[in-house]
Amino acid sequence: MRAVDVAVVSAAPALLAVLPAERETVHHPGGTAVVVRIGPLLVAIEPPAPPGGVLHARHRLFAGVARGFPPVRPGDVLVPSGVIGRPAYRPDARLFALARGTQPDDWIPDHFAHSPAVHLGPMLDRIEGRTTSSKAIGATDEPADGYSLVVLGALDAGADPVLRADAAGAAAAFTLALLSRLAAEQPLN
Repeated sequence: MRAVDVAVVSAAPALLAVLPAERETVHHPGGTAVVVRIGPLLVAIEPPAPPGGVLHARHRLFAGVARGFPPVRPGDVLVPSGVIGRPAYRPDARLFALARGTQPDDWIPDHFAHSPAVHLGPMLDRIEGRTTSSKAIGATDEPADGYSLVVLGALDAGADPVLRADAAGAAAAFTLALLSRLAAEQPLN
């Protein structure tokens, strides 16, 4: 099985739209991945797959969408520092620091009506049935365990398809900016 530096798991087609044009499709036991080079990094984009059906990677990221809580607005980006109800998830400290330092000019899509913000903090686990917390930036039922970092575009409770696409686009653009920052830092551990 092929090894890559970073595997990004995402069902959002928006991620593929922001990647470099030069790419390779790789078939593996768990499905198909799109592999691109971002600076010195070899990055695979994979759809969600059962455990064991993914390429070997030093870092695994998840990019998707989730419900945000005020003051989070639709199209903002959520980067969980943990997931309440899932104590096993702790983001990689280096990647979390890179996320914290990623500047708006590096990732905000031109077509956004407002300037999205990045929110770092705890998320709630919707699977556990909790829906509110004064400390949580949002709620998710997306998998977090086993990932080095999770990046989510924020939705509101009644998100229409346009807002869902904007949220996915924000997560994709932020993920690409984060990967570019990681590529600029060498060596990769």
